[in-house]
Amino acid sequence: MTKVTRVRLPQPVGIRLEIARAGGLSDEALISVIHRKDTAALQQLGPEQLTWDILTQYGEENREELKQAILDGYEFKFLTVRGLIHYISYRFGLKEQVDYQAVEGALEGLKLTRSNVALLQATIPAFWQISVIERNERLDEPSSVHLDLVSQEEQAITIRIERLHHQNIHFEGGEAG
Repeated sequence: MTKVTRVRLPQPVGIRLEIARAGGLSDEALISVIHRKDTAALQQLGPEQLTWDILTQYGEENREELKQAILDGYEFKFLTVRGLIHYISYRFGLKEQVDYQAVEGALEGLKLTRSNVALLQATIPAFWQISVIERNERLDEPSSVHLDLVSQEEQAITIRIERLHHQNIHFEGGEAG
């Protein structure tokens, strides 16, 4: 059995996909709009100043790859802190300083279901590490050995996402990090 490799997308392309999805486009409609290079339809979905040419051009040059990414999921090639914040905002509807805190090199206090944590883990590059901080349990639920798997999946867990530190390179006059 072979492992299916996920398409790796540049940050600007992946973020635009998430903006379009958050704007209400289904996967099929998104594929169609990109194929038609309908930037006017896309322009209505996101911030006014956002350009969509990068998505339509990428779709023209990588048609099957982008279609696979839309239908089967993708992984970012590289993702900055700001890119991660935008991804989380559009994909999960979570807002910085409201639903979590951004601290140096990390995002803390995000509450997501286990399935959304798995999606996040599969989508972000390996230099981002996800740690479970706590499992949120409702006090009004009776404790039971036989937990319903569906409700267990839907329970939110609190996570921290941090960028793994890279080695500082020392050179004459200082260091580069």
